[in-house]
Amino acid sequence: GDARTPLPPAWWGAESGLRCLDSVVQSVWAEGWSHHITRLMVLGNIATLLDVDARELSDWFWVAYMDAWDWVVEPNVLAMATYAAGGVMTTKPYVAGSAYIDRMGDFCGGCDFDPASDCPITPLYWAFLARHEPALKANPRMKLVMAAMRKRSDTLRQRDAATFVHVREVLANGRPLRPDG
Repeated sequence: GDARTPLPPAWWGAESGLRCLDSVVQSVWAEGWSHHITRLMVLGNIATLLDVDARELSDWFWVAYMDAWDWVVEPNVLAMATYAAGGVMTTKPYVAGSAYIDRMGDFCGGCDFDPASDCPITPLYWAFLARHEPALKANPRMKLVMAAMRKRSDTLRQRDAATFVHVREVLANGRPLRPDG
């Protein structure tokens, strides 16, 4: 779990196939700004689930946002969004599956993926928890989700891990994800 993924081309405007990510990135490049929740629940969450290098993501925020002040970018990206600072400033990683993104925004409507069935963000979430279990298992705020992760069948856990590998590879190559593979 220590290998860091380079920031995928999707953050620079290449289509990812995830409407939430593509919409937020397009908006950021058009306006130089996005709401705090989309910074965390879309940009930071997906990057964290992919084990994107936190320094690269932080540098991207410096380039992309007109309000990129040191007191905003560094704590928000390195501590809150990616949990790269461990428990120094935040008590748990800010990660979630597709149901949370669906509940908190209007990105899922019109996406090629259904948040309830085939969106890769949920398996990415479970794969993240499994990869980082040694670091997260003692965190009291993660107790319930870690217990739920451990109850997942071997088949689901293997699917989650395979989804992580697939999504990371497709996005690293600047290609969009598709429901059919």
